[in-house]
Amino acid sequence: MEDSLTPSETPSASEGRLEASDSSTQETSDASMRSQDQDTVSSAEDRSHSQGYEDESEDPSDDESDGEKWETAALYEDLPNQTDAIDFWRVRKYIEFFYISFNSYFTGNNIVGDHDRDNIRAFKFKMFGNVTRRTFNQMRHSFRHKILIDSEWMMLQRIRRLANIEPIKIDCCIRFCVAYTGDYVLLEVCPFCKEPRYTHDRRVRRTFKYIPLIPRLQSFFEKPTLIEKMRYRHQFQHHPERIRDVFDSTHYQNLLHQRVVVDGIERPYNFFSDPRDIAVGLSVDGYLIFKRRRNGPKAIPIILQIYNLPPQIRTHLENIICLGVIHKPKDLRSFLAPLDDELATCALGVPTFDSSTQEIFNAHLYMILEHGDIVAIEEMLGIKGHNGYRPCRSCMIEGVRMSDQGRKIYYVPLTTPDAENQTRPSVNPRALSLRTHEHFLEVHERINAVVRVTKREKLKKYYGIRHFPLLNRVSSIDYATSFPWEWLHIFGENTIPNLVNLWSGTFKDLDVGQEDYEISKEVWDEIGNETERAVKDIPSSYVRVLPNIIKDRSYYTAETWTFWFIYVAPIVLKGRFNDEKYYVHMILLTRIMLTTLKFEVTRDEVDELEDRIIRWVELYEE
Repeated sequence: MEDSLTPSETPSASEGRLEASDSSTQETSDASMRSQDQDTVSSAEDRSHSQGYEDESEDPSDDESDGEKWETAALYEDLPNQTDAIDFWRVRKYIEFFYISFNSYFTGNNIVGDHDRDNIRAFKFKMFGNVTRRTFNQMRHSFRHKILIDSEWMMLQRIRRLANIEPIKIDCCIRFCVAYTGDYVLLEVCPFCKEPRYTHDRRVRRTFKYIPLIPRLQSFFEKPTLIEKMRYRHQFQHHPERIRDVFDSTHYQNLLHQRVVVDGIERPYNFFSDPRDIAVGLSVDGYLIFKRRRNGPKAIPIILQIYNLPPQIRTHLENIICLGVIHKPKDLRSFLAPLDDELATCALGVPTFDSSTQEIFNAHLYMILEHGDIVAIEEMLGIKGHNGYRPCRSCMIEGVRMSDQGRKIYYVPLTTPDAENQTRPSVNPRALSLRTHEHFLEVHERINAVVRVTKREKLKKYYGIRHFPLLNRVSSIDYATSFPWEWLHIFGENTIPNLVNLWSGTFKDLDVGQEDYEISKEVWDEIGNETERAVKDIPSSYVRVLPNIIKDRSYYTAETWTFWFIYVAPIVLKGRFNDEKYYVHMILLTRIMLTTLKFEVTRDEVDELEDRIIRWVELYEE
């Protein structure tokens, strides 16, 4: 995210996607003007590279100090002072910006020409190849006698104009606590960190860039080949006894027979009644920017996955829709407000041109699933979560506390501990009281009907509720079934690392009690060396490098953990436990994981999977 710019600075670069179709070349006058502008820029480039430096023609809104701008600009000429150098930098940017403005506004030229195609290919090469700015600029300079490639900033401006996608700048807290939308729209101070919204001269300190969904929804129907791929949902054949895709889910099948409801008003059509209706899923999950540094910078992309595309390609980077990037917000709802508005508009219908039938129709898009890690889902669903009295988002199981140790955190064993003040009965895992969509609505009505604050908070604690779910304007979301448990976080981020910590005696300072599941340090050293050697015989397409699990565990990602546990651990841990029952317990979990990874499962396999999971938990508690 970038701080807002002063009017004297060049506008910042924005993102956009473009499906370039074959069309006529640009007019001769446009090419002539480009040649003149390029001569101006190239002369400066030649002078800079003759001194052994490379061009840094990037957006000046990047987080650079005036000193850094002066150093770059000073490479082009023997400029007399720092002020002249900065002015030269800005003049060059204005030349590029003037060309973009002239080409788009004054000439009305929105035709994709050969030069535009070259720029788009170069930009795709940079983004998909993870090419740095320095390398990209060096490439532009090295081949300037063969091909003319614009700067990254200039390409982005041109692509944005051609794609007709303009990012929406929304005021937000300087620390990303909130976006000033909804209840915060009139505030001038962040309600969480108390940082002011504006500078002393009334400039916004930071903005969140939201990339609109609707223009990209309309672009899906501009290319006949993409339209054909998008028919996957309509052509999908549902078999009641098999589960192959999201369209076999009970939730989706129920939506086919329900009327669309937007803001409480029922519409005269059903969900997915048009073969061209689009189903999407939302993903909100954070990632660490720099390797595995837990305390390092963290970003949270807001991503939509298009379920209309076949499973083989729907997760490819070019088919993912990114709506923006935020950083650990205190109120996620405020950042998702523009998405909620667009989802409501899409449910009502967006006039769109279908290039395959040469007609205008009302395109509909419905969000049916929401993905994320446990913390993100708790925020989107509005529940208290894993430390609450009723922590589960799927059932109403009650938590217990270890009162004899003075702990305040709840946990949810099936068998209630034999201790004083433990009144909760043991739980039958085959007869859990499941949450339903109607139960969520009923609980919220009951809480809102209470006037006294203290009583209302007690009810929230009892039901495990914090606030009403986010993104609630369209009735396509079922609060009980639209928030699936995310496989990689359950196994790769939690269960497997915790088991390894338990077996190595480093899990929350717990001792083994009456059990004997710990593996000695000497044996773990052997396991670590065997793991490191094993990867030499495994093709790199299967897994990245597996470091020594004892010495370099911090480099293990969720993907690495799951691969090690499924394919390496059954070999390197065989015969390493003092009691074979712990190895059998581990193998049972690997079978559970392999079943959940199958591309197709039957209803009978799901029932068998449930029995295995219950048995695994019962063995763990024994």
